[in-house]
Amino acid sequence: ATKLGAYDFLEKPLSLDKVVLTVKNALKHKRLEEENVQLRERIKANYNLVGSSPCIQKVRKAIKAAASSNGRVLITGEPGSGKELAARLIHLHSPRKNKKFMQINVGAIPENLIERELFGFVEGTFSDYEKAKKGILSLADGGILFLGEIGEMPLGTQAKLVQVLDENRYEPLGSTSPVKFNTRIISATNRDLKTMIMEGKFLEELYYKINVIPIINPPLRDRKEDIPDLIAHYLQFFSNRDGKKEKSMDKEALQGFVNYSWPGNVSELINVIERFVIMVPDSLIKASHL
Repeated sequence: ATKLGAYDFLEKPLSLDKVVLTVKNALKHKRLEEENVQLRERIKANYNLVGSSPCIQKVRKAIKAAASSNGRVLITGEPGSGKELAARLIHLHSPRKNKKFMQINVGAIPENLIERELFGFVEGTFSDYEKAKKGILSLADGGILFLGEIGEMPLGTQAKLVQVLDENRYEPLGSTSPVKFNTRIISATNRDLKTMIMEGKFLEELYYKINVIPIINPPLRDRKEDIPDLIAHYLQFFSNRDGKKEKSMDKEALQGFVNYSWPGNVSELINVIERFVIMVPDSLIKASHL
């Protein structure tokens, strides 16, 4: 019965205390399950690829294909074009969706610390006071690791990563015992890796390892027909999130949004919409607010 889904079983003779405790635990377990489902629904609402332009439909199709596989993915695109969003959507629709999604921004970590973060280290490697630390490759085991701005990775670490991806195992710093892992790698960059390869700044071998499934995120200026949909979606999203009355945008203001070049891409547009929801007291956003 428990294999078929029963929460627990009680043996006779029944104890009232045991019955009450078991029922309380079962109800708590059920509530946690329901909260987990609600949380997943909220996460899905947050990670939404808005738009119907041909280029965004192409991205949506690529994400769907990538999600159903275990192949490594390389997402390229300008800053703010939604590379992390694409990675999270792959995770949400993949067989690994119930496992961890972990991320690391390679460009934000000092060169001398990147291998510590990726591979971890054993106790006493750097000082007598530092305890052992697991690498993020192990922490994400069974799930997905998102390597943001992989073009910033030092060449020495790139060479090490090539071997790690070949063998699906690595040695923590200071250790000679290999650690196996089953982590799917999704990488992203706003750099031109092919140019970096010619300049000797990126290893060609690593490029082919991580670029099994390429996804190219278009800049917002190439999908301006999506801007009205993005505005409507995020006006509603931030109004609901912040408990504000829903706002709309008049034609003149909307045209201003469409005419703007959006150098920060979708991220910039989202920030502007959030600012308007918070700062504009009126229910209609007009050109004067811009």
